[in-house]
Amino acid sequence: MIALSHVTLSYGARPAVEDVSFQILPGENLCMVGPNGSGKSTLIKGMLGLMKPTSGEIRRDPGLKVAYLAQAHTFERDFPATVWEIVLSGTLGRSLNPLYTRAQKRRAREALERVHMQDFAAKRIGALSGGQQQRALLARAIAHEPELIVMDEPCSALDPVITQELYALFDALKREKGLTLFIATHDWEYVRAHADRVLVLNRTLRFLGPAGDWHAHMEEGAMCR
Repeated sequence: MIALSHVTLSYGARPAVEDVSFQILPGENLCMVGPNGSGKSTLIKGMLGLMKPTSGEIRRDPGLKVAYLAQAHTFERDFPATVWEIVLSGTLGRSLNPLYTRAQKRRAREALERVHMQDFAAKRIGALSGGQQQRALLARAIAHEPELIVMDEPCSALDPVITQELYALFDALKREKGLTLFIATHDWEYVRAHADRVLVLNRTLRFLGPAGDWHAHMEEGAMCR
């Protein structure tokens, strides 16, 4: 779906990501882990076309529909948009037509129902809790009808109960809709339990494969020290 070949991404003369190669495979949950400052957000910017590689190549399947879910964001209480307006905007894609079709409204309704937020459609998004806001933004991503959802620490700053609810939604979307997931996270418990593969990044690619293999590798290294 997306293939990176020897990709380097830099800010000025300083590489933030260096010589990284991997592919995102259809239908998988590929989780990316790494310490703060390891280049995870920079790599996502490159994958989304928001940064051009200093060297190497990023290829995407023609016509690939990608949605993006960022870190949990708190809207100001007086932010004027309703949940419905936020989710409906996800149906626009590249179009700027202000008149929504029946099909777009149907997609928005179905997305709200999928994340159990239909009862909050008329509320201002700023009046919701952080977890409810993140659900609304997930609905916005779903309304785009993507094949791939790229997420950058989507559960950061959320409490454990809300986090587990969102994780369950991610798994259900993958299982029921056949979506491909690419998730940057610090949550190793989620990675071990749910990832098909794990990508370990610390400026360069340190590991790519089943999460259990990386866990065994780390334990073996610890026993050898």
